[in-house]
Amino acid sequence: MGDLKQKVDVLAPQYKKTLSFKGDHPSKVFKIIPPLMKNIFKVTSTNFFEDSIKWDNFSENNAFYGAWRGREGKDERTTLWVDVRVQGEQNEKTKKGNVTITLRSYLLTKFPYNNSLQKFILRTYSHYFYSEQRRKYTEEARQNLSILEKEIRVQLGIGE
Repeated sequence: MGDLKQKVDVLAPQYKKTLSFKGDHPSKVFKIIPPLMKNIFKVTSTNFFEDSIKWDNFSENNAFYGAWRGREGKDERTTLWVDVRVQGEQNEKTKKGNVTITLRSYLLTKFPYNNSLQKFILRTYSHYFYSEQRRKYTEEARQNLSILEKEIRVQLGIGE
């Protein structure tokens, strides 16, 4: 009949975290981010999505954009989604430029139901019993996002 869905933003009350870098070779984020996401969030190749890679080579300052998503199944009901987007530009000759990196993550929980009684029971179960498990998943994801942020900062040479 339907699904009872609940989406929890990992970085609440913010919904994203933004990093900025200005310096040499900002386009190296294309090599840095995919392996970090796979290692830190334990994302397999089948659950890793390279949504978009774009380059603009029509001027001396080349603009670029990249978007990646990763899906980590926590249990039968809950899935963690991680979304990283980069946007910047790099000078073709000096290789200097800037990049902005945006990190987002959320948990998606689905309970399938067949009738209104089952929906009521699942809503009660979710509220009273499963919410603690969801909080643990959220805290673990928040820690992993923090590790991802620190690793990106270290590899790009961004200070705190």
